Amino acid sequence: MSRVRGVDVALAALAALVVTLPLSDLFTPTAAWARPSILLVLAVALSGIGMRALTAVRPLVVAGQALVLLEAAALLHGQGHLARGILPTPDTARAAGVLFGEAYRTVTQYSAPAPADRGTTLAISVFVGLAALAVDAIAVTYRSPALAGIPLLAAFLAAATNTTAGLAAWLVVPPGLLWLAMVGRQGVGALRAWGGTVEVGSTRPTDPAGSFATVARSVGVLALGAAVVLPGLVPHLPPTFLAEGLARGDRGTGGGGTVRLSTSIDIARDLAERSTDPVLVYRTTADDPEPLRVGLLDTYQGGRWLSSSDATFVPVDGQLPGSTAGPEVARTTERIEVTSSGIGLPQVALPANAIGAPFPAGSWRLDANGVVQLTAPVGSYTVDYQALTPTADQFAGTPTGDVVQADLRVDRQAERAVTALLGRITEGGQTPLEKAVAIQAHLRSSEYTYSEDLVDETAAGQRSEEPLVRFLDTKRGYCVQFSTAMIMLAREAGIPARMAVGFLPGQVDGDERVVRADDAHAWPELYFPQLGWMRFEPTPGVRSGIAPAYTTRQSAPEGSALPVPTPSASASSGTATRPQGDVTADTPQGPSTGSTSSGVLDAVARHWATVLGVLGVLLLAALTPFGAWLARRRAQRRARDDAERVEAEWQSLLLRLGDIGLVPGDGSTPRQASRELGRAAYLSPEEDAALGRVVATLERARYARPGADLPDVADDARTVWRAALGRRRRADRARALLLPEEGRRHWLSVLRVPGQRSGAESPDDEDAPVR
Repeated sequence: MSRVRGVDVALAALAALVVTLPLSDLFTPTAAWARPSILLVLAVALSGIGMRALTAVRPLVVAGQALVLLEAAALLHGQGHLARGILPTPDTARAAGVLFGEAYRTVTQYSAPAPADRGTTLAISVFVGLAALAVDAIAVTYRSPALAGIPLLAAFLAAATNTTAGLAAWLVVPPGLLWLAMVGRQGVGALRAWGGTVEVGSTRPTDPAGSFATVARSVGVLALGAAVVLPGLVPHLPPTFLAEGLARGDRGTGGGGTVRLSTSIDIARDLAERSTDPVLVYRTTADDPEPLRVGLLDTYQGGRWLSSSDATFVPVDGQLPGSTAGPEVARTTERIEVTSSGIGLPQVALPANAIGAPFPAGSWRLDANGVVQLTAPVGSYTVDYQALTPTADQFAGTPTGDVVQADLRVDRQAERAVTALLGRITEGGQTPLEKAVAIQAHLRSSEYTYSEDLVDETAAGQRSEEPLVRFLDTKRGYCVQFSTAMIMLAREAGIPARMAVGFLPGQVDGDERVVRADDAHAWPELYFPQLGWMRFEPTPGVRSGIAPAYTTRQSAPEGSALPVPTPSASASSGTATRPQGDVTADTPQGPSTGSTSSGVLDAVARHWATVLGVLGVLLLAALTPFGAWLARRRAQRRARDDAERVEAEWQSLLLRLGDIGLVPGDGSTPRQASRELGRAAYLSPEEDAALGRVVATLERARYARPGADLPDVADDARTVWRAALGRRRRADRARALLLPEEGRRHWLSVLRVPGQRSGAESPDDEDAPVR
């Protein structure tokens, strides 16, 4: 069983995983590709253990692991293309080729972070699996951990060289430490095979690996520290990028931007972005700039928003269409002049109702919703747009035409909850604007709480986009949920609605405004026949900006029941200071938590699953040591006299020494066993004397007359155990303390059928210690 090498396998598997940590900055959500990668690494590790247990022929071991890796990848990614749902076929290879092609297009067309779609997930997980196979084969099967640094370095560089900034130390140090651990284990094992050495003035041998391991650890830590620190002190060449894609930026090679909002995959990953890097710098003539749109979504499926059409066209006149509002609607023409744009193709940030021809001919097109898509990079541009100032009566009218069919569909799962809520916050006879204003005011009220925790958890793949029903029940969410709720409520009220994604107007910097990555936002647009699509703002808080004036300050037409809402606190403060994060409530959202205990309880309530998981792990970790303690207590209680108590102490000592690899030869007498154990444990004269007293008392217990008084050997046994344990490596000590053999035997005896003798009590048990 020495060929299994469980610790070496674990180190190799962990090393293969941690070298891919830089990929977490390149592909999101991380969980999409991390989970299959971990499964493939486990498949490689476990198959290696099994193959090495069966055969010592190294090429057969590696071949078996490769076949298991192929089968595991097929099961994870090839469903629908397997014979009998299990075996790969040529169709599996063709499907994999299509997915690898998609991965290549994603890498070359997206700036980081790129979406972890099916293609990139397959490519990354197979890449990680192959790295794990190479490391396990070299380090474990062929016993050359130093050479395993080559595939580890190759895998690490493939991820690291696609970042535009230096890597954080937490990405560099773990793979370095794991590689050093693999090399160190081989060196220590080889040195121990030389035997012990005798110090001057001592008659006892010492462990030859002790001082060597200490020096080696110091050298390894210093070398790793230098590898982290020195690159920041010396100049280096600009980075190049995988397939000229991913993290390329203004200082890298290739073109394209650095930010691209997700309009069809997972908006949360963009909204959770905490980066303060500039995305857009512009000047504007508007006193109250509008958010800048990059996409429109009109279909809600399974908690996600999608665009129902990807068709595009180029207007015949080469002009942006502007607003569809009638000529009777008052408007002003404003201008934005973008001096720097870091938004990735094909997206471009524009205000609603843009007009003119701001981009060179042939470099842009429109989609079915009228959103501009670029076909060539445009770093700066100037565009005019129409800012509407409608009156309340211009919001009247019943929508007709194709827009009604596509944009009035309410999510079936949430329809009942939406209908009930709409009936509670609106009244019969209200105009469409009155209903829209009532919906917006309700969602911006103190009943609802903006939650950045949900943003982070969703972006990290720990939960899916919050379903609408859950949001309406918990009243906690982020801008996607607030906007979704208003869209569905408006649709139920007969008002067509859709989702817009883009950026908030940014912060003033001199005569310019700077939009940063963490300004990503989502908001609803509602359709009115005389006006076209109009923006609303249901997300509470100062970061989302003041709600549009036509939703908060309207004079009701004569005979209308239109309410005149009071402007929010943010509306009266001019330019408010934006807090960290997306948004906070306009008004206090609940009683202030006046005590630390309530804050702790709230945190536990929010993360109850994590807390239970940690408690479960701690409980499992303590279970086996607790079983060992129970076994010793039971043996002492069952002892009928001093002789049986001494025997129990001896058996317990042998089991504990066996946990750290100190096992006397088969058939050894206690005295022979004590000599072997004393040499192997490098006991001092005092410690060796304690072991001698234990053995002498044991011999008296076995051969003296029944009922004879015998001294207690528990203290001497404890001295021997602690001395032997203290001279072993940390990993051996941890394994002995967390997984003692006594504990395992105790729980096995508890779980066995009543009437059967436990392994610890059976003299025929082949695993029983030497007596």
